[in-house]
Amino acid sequence: MKRVTFSPIRVALIAEYTLREAVRQRLPLLLILVAAATVGVALVLRDFNFGTSELKFLLDAGFGALAVFGAIFGIVGMAQLFFSEIERRTVLTVLAKPVWRMEFVLGKLGGVLLLLLGYCGLGTALLAGLLWWRETALMGTAPEAFPDGRRVAYAGVALCGLVQWLKLGVLAALTLLVASYARSSLFAVGVGFLALVAGHLLHLVRDFPGNTDSLWLRGGSRLLGLALPDFQLFAVADKVAAGESLPLNLVGGIAIYAVGYMAVFSGLAVYCFRHREL
Repeated sequence: MKRVTFSPIRVALIAEYTLREAVRQRLPLLLILVAAATVGVALVLRDFNFGTSELKFLLDAGFGALAVFGAIFGIVGMAQLFFSEIERRTVLTVLAKPVWRMEFVLGKLGGVLLLLLGYCGLGTALLAGLLWWRETALMGTAPEAFPDGRRVAYAGVALCGLVQWLKLGVLAALTLLVASYARSSLFAVGVGFLALVAGHLLHLVRDFPGNTDSLWLRGGSRLLGLALPDFQLFAVADKVAAGESLPLNLVGGIAIYAVGYMAVFSGLAVYCFRHREL
C-alpha cells in the first residue's frame, strides 16, 4: 500500500471547514457584540469633552476590550471547535480517509488562527476609525492641543492589533494542547483561563528565585517560566497610548517569540492526539 504523505492542502481544507463550522455555531457574533460596545462608548463620549486624554482612553479601552473578548474567543472557540468534532464522532469520518492526525490538529489550529485574525483585524480597524473620527472632531474644537498635527500613531495601532493576534494565537495553541488529551471541553477551557492568568503573572515567578535559597524552588520557577509564555511581553498598547512608536525590531522579536511557542504547543498537541483513543 502506498504511504500517504503529509499534505498542506489537507491542512488548509480542514482549516476552511473549521471556519465554516465556526460560522455555523455563530461564534463570529462576538465580533458584532464587541463592535456595538465600542461604538456605544464612542457615542457616549461624544457628548463630553475630555480633550486629548479622550483619545488615550479610547485606545486603552478599545484594546482592553479586544484583549478580554479575544481571550474568551480564543479559548472557548478553540475548545468548542475541537470537541465538537469528537462529540459528534465526525473526527472518525475524517481520520478514516487518508488524513494524518497531525493534519487534523494543524487544520483546527489554522482555522482558529484565521478566525482570530479576522477578529483582531476588524476590531483594530474599527478602533482606528473611531480614533480618527474623534481626533478629527477634537482638532476642530481645540486646534491648540494639536500643534504638530495628529497625535495618534495609527501605524502603531495597526502593529498593536498584530501583536494582539499573536498573543491570542499562542493562547489558542495552548488550549489546543490541553484539548488534545483532555476528556471534556470544560477542563480545556478552565486550564486555558488559568494559563492566561499565570502567563500575566509570570514576571513575578521569574523574580522569585532571587528571594530564596532553595534549589527546588529556583528550578521549579525557572521551569514554569519556560513552560508558559509571558503574556506581559505582548502589552504594547500602553506605549501607543502614550504616543510612542513601536519599533519593528520589537514587534519582530515578539512575533518570533509567539511563533516559537505556537510551534511547541502545536507539536505537543499532535503528539498527544496521536496517542489518544477516539
